[in-house]
Amino acid sequence: MISVSDSPIGIIERSFALLIDWGILIFVSIMAYIIFDNHVFINLQVIAIAYFTFTPLLWSGYTIGKRVLAIRIARVNNSKLTFPTMFLREVTGVFLYQLTLGLLTIVSIYLVTTRDDKRSVHDLIAGTFVTSHHPD
Repeated sequence: MISVSDSPIGIIERSFALLIDWGILIFVSIMAYIIFDNHVFINLQVIAIAYFTFTPLLWSGYTIGKRVLAIRIARVNNSKLTFPTMFLREVTGVFLYQLTLGLLTIVSIYLVTTRDDKRSVHDLIAGTFVTSHHPD
């Protein structure tokens, strides 16, 4: 059983994982745009929300970027990630970040760099944290 204080992951690792994930998402969106000969509009944000919501559900808390860096999302109560948890973490989190015009992004960076458990705003909302512990 892991706890929030076990191997909390800071801003550097999270940022590199996010950079890898967004690189993949942008590449997929560009390829879809080219393959479908500009006839299909692929909304990158919809793809991103689906990716960041469902990939961790299907892959024990990992996205591709997190897997590369050997970090993953876990729940504070140690139960398995669920759709409502990931929906709350990603969809509500993204909505709030955009609604505040990025102010909550700055708050999240501050929280991750100053809190002992390294939890960001969307982690606090959803009851999640990012860890380097492998799933059981």
